[in-house]
This record gives sequence, C-alpha cells and structure tokens, in this order.
Amino acid sequence: MGGWQRVDRAGFALVILSAFCYSSLGIFGKVALREGLGVPSLLATRFTIAAALLWALVLASPGLRAAAARARGRRLPLILWGSIGFAGQSALFFGALRFIPASLTEVLLYTCPAFLALILWLRTGRRPRTPVLVAIPPALFGTWLAAAPEAAGASRAGVLLALAAGLWYAVFLLVLDRVTPGVPSILSTAYIVLGAAGAFVLVLPVAGGYAPPATPAAWAAVLGMVAAATLFGFFLFVAGLKRTGSQVAAILSTFEPLGTLLLAALFLGERLLPGQWAGAALILLAAVILMAFTERSPTC
Repeated sequence: MGGWQRVDRAGFALVILSAFCYSSLGIFGKVALREGLGVPSLLATRFTIAAALLWALVLASPGLRAAAARARGRRLPLILWGSIGFAGQSALFFGALRFIPASLTEVLLYTCPAFLALILWLRTGRRPRTPVLVAIPPALFGTWLAAAPEAAGASRAGVLLALAAGLWYAVFLLVLDRVTPGVPSILSTAYIVLGAAGAFVLVLPVAGGYAPPATPAAWAAVLGMVAAATLFGFFLFVAGLKRTGSQVAAILSTFEPLGTLLLAALFLGERLLPGQWAGAALILLAAVILMAFTERSPTC
C-alpha cells in the first residue's frame, strides 16, 4: 500500500488492552499446573467453556446469527485454524510453563515479531519497513531485560518450547490476518476457539484421559484464563489486528510481559528490579515509535 497515513489509534489501543488481558495467562497457568492439572485437560477445559460462552452469545444475537449465515464459506478455515494454529500455540506455551518461569516463557514467546519480520522478508523478498525495523530491537531487548532475572537455571526443554511458541505465533498471525477479514470479531473468535476446543478434546484419549480441575484454586485459574485471555483478550486482539495488520499487532503485544511483571508484583509479592523497569521502558518506546511513524498495511 503506497503512501503514508495516520495510524489507527483505536487499533493500537485494542491490541495493547488485549496484551494486558493476556498478561494474566502465565500466572493463571502456573496456578493451574501447580494444582495438578495436566496441559491437555487444562486447555480442553479452558477452550470448551470459552466456546460454550461465545456460542451462547452468538446464538442470542440476531445480528451475529445473520453474520454466521453470511460467513458460511469461512467457517471451515476459521475452525481449522483454531484447531491447528491457536491450539498449537497454546500447547507449546503451556508446555513451556511446565519447565520455566512464566516471565521467561513470555519473553521467549515475544521473539514473535522478529520471526514474523523474517518470514515476511523471506516470503516477499522485501525488507521490512524502516519503522518496523526500528521498533523490533527495543521491543525484543526490552522483553529480555524485563524477564532476565528469571533466566538463571532455565530448562532447555522449556526454552525450546517457548521459542517454538514464538515461531508458531508468528505464523498464526499471518494466517489469522487472512482468514478473519469480513467476519465480525466475536464470530471469528467463536469459530477459532471452537476449533481449539475440538483439538484438545480429541487429543485427550491419547493423553491419558480427562482430569477435571480438582480444587477451588484450579477452577479459579481456569475461569480466570477463560475470562481474561480466551474471551476478552482474543476478541480484542482480533479486533485490533484487523485495524493494524499482523506485524504491528505482534510488536504491540510485547506489552503482555510488562503486564505479567506488574501482576506478579501485585499478587505474588515480586519486586520489579531496575533492569525490569528499563525493559518496560523499551517496550513502551517501541509502541511510541510505531504510533508516530508506522504506515498501516494489512501485513505490515
């Protein structure tokens, strides 16, 4: 898309708000895993409850029912991408949480913007636009600084799973940017979450069967994930992605580890170190660069 134009500030706000919703995911995940939930049962419960709530909302709305009828040809791609893209990224992320701290998992997940820029560069042969190249280093270095105190003694398996989650997330964003246009955000979210729920339900028999949450803390963690991340976080992200494009959305999502650090300080009694605050400042700097200079493009 040629020419420069004002950025969509509403899109920026939606993606940043989504990132803060998602920032609770690692904390809730750690609680659920500590309470004895296995990853397949945890994610099957999370996505099944979320899908039921979303589809209750869709069926209760005449406008959304009409949109679903109009989007009949888009159902299968959205459901399939939920069962492959969203479910795959979630499995890798929660697999990493089993081995390494939530903050380190987050920082490694947000190698995503670099992976995304590299994929686009290789696919198109065109160098990423200058504002994107300028914003990526402070965003990634900031996330590293923010989580660096947790890196000592990290499990190799956890690190590899988290890096794989970052790569998978980059691919997920590129496809999501193509399959959601023309479908209302809440409806596309409902299809994608339904696909993710189906994937984890199908995998349960080969993963040892279903074990429901066994304690109030486990249920609270699962329901927290459903409300904060699966419903509000993903819905806001899809809405913002449509306005900003995949690469800008990926970089703005680096607000997520900042939110995780703040939540950990508030609810787990962790103190932010000077280096972590420096990392948070770099994340904000990346967002400011984007808001000031980014050219809007569907795949920028």
